[in-house]
Amino acid sequence: MTTELLHGDCPLCRRPLTLVPDVIVRSAGVPYPTRTDYLPHCDSCTSDPLNSQKWNDAMNARDES
Repeated sequence: MTTELLHGDCPLCRRPLTLVPDVIVRSAGVPYPTRTDYLPHCDSCTSDPLNSQKWNDAMNARDES
């Protein structure tokens, strides 16, 4: 299994990944976000109890490398 989850298909179910906002950074006095960070996300795996832990492990392994 690959830990490169930035683009492409989910390594668990091979469905396309989507990007969801993770961190929104706002500067003082600016009414709009100055930066939004996005994480890859698989709706199918994160909602499936059997694959949810595998998905979390894959994301943690990506962050550690």
